Amino acid sequence: MHNGDRAVLRMGVGSAIAALVCYGLALPMPHLGCIMAWIVLCQGKPLPIKKGMIVGLVLTMTMIGGVLMVPLLTHYPFPALLFTALLLYLLMLMGLRGKGTQAMLLTTAITIIPIAGLIEQSLAIGIAQMMGLGIIIGTVVNRFALVLFPPQATPASAVKVLLPPQSPHQLALRAVLIVLPVWLLALSNPAFYIPAVMKTVMLAQQTNTLAAKQVGKELVLSTLMGALLAVVLWFGLSIWPSFLMLVLWMALVSLWVARRLVRLAVSRFTPSFWSNAWVTCLILFGPAIQDSASGKDVWLASLMRCSLYVAVALYGWACVVLFERWQLAGRPTAETD
Repeated sequence: MHNGDRAVLRMGVGSAIAALVCYGLALPMPHLGCIMAWIVLCQGKPLPIKKGMIVGLVLTMTMIGGVLMVPLLTHYPFPALLFTALLLYLLMLMGLRGKGTQAMLLTTAITIIPIAGLIEQSLAIGIAQMMGLGIIIGTVVNRFALVLFPPQATPASAVKVLLPPQSPHQLALRAVLIVLPVWLLALSNPAFYIPAVMKTVMLAQQTNTLAAKQVGKELVLSTLMGALLAVVLWFGLSIWPSFLMLVLWMALVSLWVARRLVRLAVSRFTPSFWSNAWVTCLILFGPAIQDSASGKDVWLASLMRCSLYVAVALYGWACVVLFERWQLAGRPTAETD
């Protein structure tokens, strides 16, 4: 079996197990736990189980520490804004130095957890625990698949990602400008904008690995592809609404996405496109299940969320373009003889 096939199996089985645990235990916002597991499963080399569990527990405690930002946001909003911007900048630099997974998870801690804490402290703690659980699930599945299917002696060639020709500090500043306004908007209506903040964090990470000319197509089309995948999941689940069908459809669609992510199936899009599309799908599909359980209009709510995420993608694209033009305008013109 090829290493790419092993990677696809890890992602598909891991997504199914994450859905089984997170939805089976009725955790708050279980789709976020599935997203955390997906992020771990997308990593090339699986962590040892012991190390992965330690990392999951440490990150869980760190995320729970994000609840401490709630009093600061409530009583001292401007210092909280400056402190959050500084942390975002440092974490974006951390991601550009090769620790993208840890940086993304910690970015989630300082953005989503405080906003959830504005709704209810127990909700914030529950989300933090669920995200840590997703990390542990992804680690265990990765190691289990590695035991079942040992890698070949010659590893699969990795896809080289060409970074834009900007300094890490410029890329980090650009990412902060993408995340921070949406985060501020979420303070006005935390319950509605929590998924939008998660989407924005993923977009900020994605723009750091793309050239400006690619950003628009990648961000907008991956968002629309995620919406299409969410519709497929919803119609599949509507055939026989049950917990078993939910897990099976999550496994099936994640396998389809994973084949394109590791390039076993021909695709003109990059791996980051497919990873972002699946995350968008989960962000749309998870709340749709909760809307259905509470008796809300699923299609209207999903259309509003999808429109919001497309607007966020367009905003991220505009930030990249404007930031690039500002940099070009600030450069001295080369003298000609």
